[in-house]
Amino acid sequence: MGPGRRPTAAQVLASLICLYHVPHRAFSLSFSLDFSDAGAGSSIIVAGDALISPPTLQLTKNSQASYRYKVPLWNGAIGEMASFATAFSFQITPEKDSLPQQTGDRRMAFFLGHLPSADVPRSSSLADGTGNTRIVAVEFDALLNHVGIDINSTASAHTKAAWTGKKLTTSSVMEATVEYNSDSRMLAVALLIDGALYQVNATVNLRRILPEEVAIGFSAVNGGAAGLHRILSWSFSSSLPESKRCQTLRLSAV
Repeated sequence: MGPGRRPTAAQVLASLICLYHVPHRAFSLSFSLDFSDAGAGSSIIVAGDALISPPTLQLTKNSQASYRYKVPLWNGAIGEMASFATAFSFQITPEKDSLPQQTGDRRMAFFLGHLPSADVPRSSSLADGTGNTRIVAVEFDALLNHVGIDINSTASAHTKAAWTGKKLTTSSVMEATVEYNSDSRMLAVALLIDGALYQVNATVNLRRILPEEVAIGFSAVNGGAAGLHRILSWSFSSSLPESKRCQTLRLSAV
């Protein structure tokens, strides 16, 4: 096979510039935490009533636990958005003194929020999505027995799934996955309870809602009802690609 077309000086220069900047542009993050390991707590910041008590991360009443390090979500300089996937196993159980007729919030949420991490908004009045209140959350509401995707609000008005026959307040360990595809802008949630799979998804442009770097973690609220949210394990992975323009330039320079 004969030699390919020689790149122009401009292409070579652009390619070299891209190569120089790639370590700062391309980004990937991956971690896996098992809370039976006492060392897992070094990666977590707890607030409120949250605590790490192996083998679980526990959230009661008003509490929050977030990953210690900031997570790049998008890069305005190169116009790229990250894709990510997270999975966690958890239980929501009532405390012994909690009565069946008690009402109020009984929910846990996985969230992506503004730095420093903020709790899931408790009022739909925060739905303007400005300042430090910008947040996207996947909530597990034990009172309403649903999974909801919340955008700057706790109303779950954007998308939710409810069902009968399975309860979020259970002794069973539930498995949840949350995935975001930056190309399709699809946020997909799957919850497995005792072999039954429940799914909910929404099309969300996270770049319009969240800042370039976010906090990720869990929040729990219990209003008039006491409850305990136990997270047994948590894994997360994301990739923020380099500029597609840089990829094209390097290929054309080969």
